[in-house]
Formats: sequence, C-alpha cells, structure tokens
Amino acid sequence: MRNGWRGEGDDGSAPAGRLLTPPQHRAALHLVARVRREVPAELVRAILFGSRARGQARPDSDLDVLLVFRLLPPDREPQAGIAERIADEVAAASGVPVQTWSVSLEDLDPGFRTPMLVDSLDDGVPLWPADAPPLRVPFTPPDALWCTANLLTRVGEGSREFAGHAAAGDFASAARRARDDVVRLCTAALLLEGVTRPRRGEAVTHFAARRGIRLHAHPVLAWAAYSYGPAGKEDEAPVPPPPGGLRAAAAAIERLRARVERGRAELAARMGRRDPG
Repeated sequence: MRNGWRGEGDDGSAPAGRLLTPPQHRAALHLVARVRREVPAELVRAILFGSRARGQARPDSDLDVLLVFRLLPPDREPQAGIAERIADEVAAASGVPVQTWSVSLEDLDPGFRTPMLVDSLDDGVPLWPADAPPLRVPFTPPDALWCTANLLTRVGEGSREFAGHAAAGDFASAARRARDDVVRLCTAALLLEGVTRPRRGEAVTHFAARRGIRLHAHPVLAWAAYSYGPAGKEDEAPVPPPPGGLRAAAAAIERLRARVERGRAELAARMGRRDPG
C-alpha cells in the first residue's frame, strides 16, 4: 500500500496471458498443473505477482507465482519445498525462470497478513482458476501489531548480533546489521500507519518524508537509505561505516525503537487493547 489503510481494492487486473509471452504462459500453466498433481495439499489459487504482474519486468525477471493452498503446516513443508523443486524443473525445461511462494488460506486471515503478501495480492493476476476474480485483502491494524512485534523481535536479536560483531572487531558486519535494523524500524513505523509498500532504503526515505524529516539533518537515516547502491536494490552491496560511527547508529536504533513502541501502544489503545501484544 502507498498512502494509508487499504480497503478491498479494485478488480481491474488484466488476464495473465496478456502480460506473459506464450512460452512464459505455458510454463506457468505447466507449473500449476504439476503442483495440483504432485503437491500433497489442496491448491485453491495460483496467482501471478511481482514485476510481471505489474507490467514492469526486465527481460531477465523471474516469473513469480503465489500458490495459495487450503491448509499447510506451520513451516509450509514439505509442500513449499516440493513446489520449489517443480518450479526449478519447469524452469530448466522451458528456459523461463520461475519462482514460487506457498501460503495457506490462514495466512490471509486478519492478524496474520504480512505486507509482502498484501502487496503481492494487490498486484496479483489470476493464473488458476483463470476466471477467478483477483484476490485482495486489506492490511489491518491487527496485522500491523503482529508484524511490528515480529520486527521488534528481529531488532532485539540484531542488537545482540551487532554487539557481538563490534566486540570481535568485525565492523563491516556490525554496520550491515545496524543498517538492516534501521530499515526494519522505519518499516515498522510505516506499517503502524497502514503503509506496506516501501522496501529497503525506500522505507527510510518514505518514513522521513511522512514526518517532514530532512535526511541531511539525520545522517544515520541518510546512510541507511542510500546504502543499497545506485539502483537502491543491492542487498549485498558493501555497507559503508555509519556517520558518527557504530555508537551513533546504535543510538539512532534506540530512538527508532522507542518511537515504534509508542506507536504500537497508541494503535492498541485506539483498538481498545490495553497491551499491544
């Protein structure tokens, strides 16, 4: 989502066949047929998502297929692994790079929706059944509380990892972990407002813009925002040392963490909850 809490969305998606070349469409349908035949779970929907669904694909972009099963185990295995193996075999046979993401209907319930799932469905175009209407779910306040709790847990783990790297003199790894936690916390702050779409450094710039923060006045935020390379998508690009050193990055993380915790408490209060959970 781009600018706030989303409702059910609109149903104007184009059929998948109009977005894919004939070889790509055949590969996608062959994948679905094999998944229905070989994966020990009932497939409910197969949905094209990602850059090809948005009409923004590069020639080398993957064909991303979201597989929605009626029920899956908590770890999604072995079903997800079988689907991934089928995708690899279809890709090898067809020359079309295919990736799958397996979820269950329970993942679509309020309080368990991730921003990536909501956004993938928002972009999604039905593959199977071909005449199924587009599937849309809103990102709700219970989802925001659940997702931000998970992000805060990750940041807590990151603080220990950060301290361990710093103590061992591995400053490059400490800087990367600090950068990732700044991004997680900016993402969490946005999720509390129902904003799901920004990724990587864009989450930081969007967070700053929504609050009227000038990045040049907050060098740690600027460092995190622009650390993903010129294209903004280089996850493995070297992360430079934070301005002001690791101590400044740690202080910024603590301020952001406190902001997110206050935001969660305020959202829980608006929902009539005493504890954000």
